[in-house]
Amino acid sequence: MTTSPPVEVEGDVGAGDKGGDDHHWYLRLTSSLYIATFAVRVGFAIIFIAFPLYLGADLGYLEYALILSTWPIVEMVAVLAVGATIDRRGRKTVLWTSTLLAGIALFGFTISNNPLWVAMNNGVMGLAAAGILVASLALMADYAPQSKRGREMGVFEFVQMFGWLAGFAIGGVLVEVFKDNLAMVFVFAGLLCLFAAGYAFLNVREPRVKSYTTEKLAWSHLWSVLRQRSVMLLILPWFLIYLLISAAFTFVFKASFEELALTGYQLAAILAGGGVVILATFVLFGRLSDRLGRAPVMAIGALGMACLMVIVGVMVVTAPEDGADGAASEHFNQFIAPLAVSGFFAGAFAPSALAALVDVSSTRRRGMTMGVYGFAISLAMATGPIVAGALIDGLGSYGLLVYLAACGLLILLLVFLRWRDATAETPGISE
Repeated sequence: MTTSPPVEVEGDVGAGDKGGDDHHWYLRLTSSLYIATFAVRVGFAIIFIAFPLYLGADLGYLEYALILSTWPIVEMVAVLAVGATIDRRGRKTVLWTSTLLAGIALFGFTISNNPLWVAMNNGVMGLAAAGILVASLALMADYAPQSKRGREMGVFEFVQMFGWLAGFAIGGVLVEVFKDNLAMVFVFAGLLCLFAAGYAFLNVREPRVKSYTTEKLAWSHLWSVLRQRSVMLLILPWFLIYLLISAAFTFVFKASFEELALTGYQLAAILAGGGVVILATFVLFGRLSDRLGRAPVMAIGALGMACLMVIVGVMVVTAPEDGADGAASEHFNQFIAPLAVSGFFAGAFAPSALAALVDVSSTRRRGMTMGVYGFAISLAMATGPIVAGALIDGLGSYGLLVYLAACGLLILLLVFLRWRDATAETPGISE
């Protein structure tokens, strides 16, 4: 297992940074990463909420899907190039310019709701998201102390996930407030990204930038990451998880408005409550992974994830026929407790798995490692709704159940293999 030299990760952050200055420098760095990540995910979620209304009812489903997919497609293509760039030149410039680019693209949506123009702007958002994701993770990997890395990754994953949830909530409120002028929804998101860009520009420093960058880049830089077994065993479960997350975002929120007739305000309240639970879960399990080791906590999360997927599949298969008065709500209520329990334990996976990925990444290849991680997520986000939609249309609810269960079992298998490898690499230690 390749790990970072402790002196570069856990030592002083740089010459001239002493005592309390270290603490304040680190707070400015991490807050910049959290704010930038939160801002771009809020923008993405607001797009999900506002686009159906902004683009109009005359747009076909295929056209709508193509417009929405330009973000993850461009992000998927760009993350590897971004990873190589920051391994060569550092992280700060990519972080703040990408956040600025996201703000500009969001303002660009206000110019016109022409489908081609909106698709192009959405692609620019994907490019910005690639830069923010990879640069933020690389900076966190560079400077987060290993003894607190699980906790920091738990907070980071919360910010990323809660950014989406908050964006859906904020978007739901904004489309109600600005229903007569939807362009203002994008203005709000754009201002948020501009603030995040300025904050990152002023507060991010890289005192050890030469320790984490390389002078030369070649295809071997990417290949060395792809052939690292420990890295791939940690990235593949993320791909499977985001296959399902993307499908949920596509279909669940559509059902929230169309079938459950939720208002934007009701959706905001539900998501705000869920966000508080996610924060507590991610931070708790992140800290546990710092104390108990990554692999045991990952295993708890993988088991919870597998149970969650099976429960969702069973809930769909046993759902009452359409039109049964009140039956759908009553059916869902029966599954609230098992969903909540399995969802709580599933939250153990994200912070421990991301911290483990940093642990095994090579110091001078962290940008590319995070680029491969981002590529896997973006590919899953682009293909997840298509796979789930095709299964539902072709095989019905039982096909979806098999799909969910298979993904859960694969995640368990990959985590088991990583745990076994980690134990073999360091006898008597889980990781």
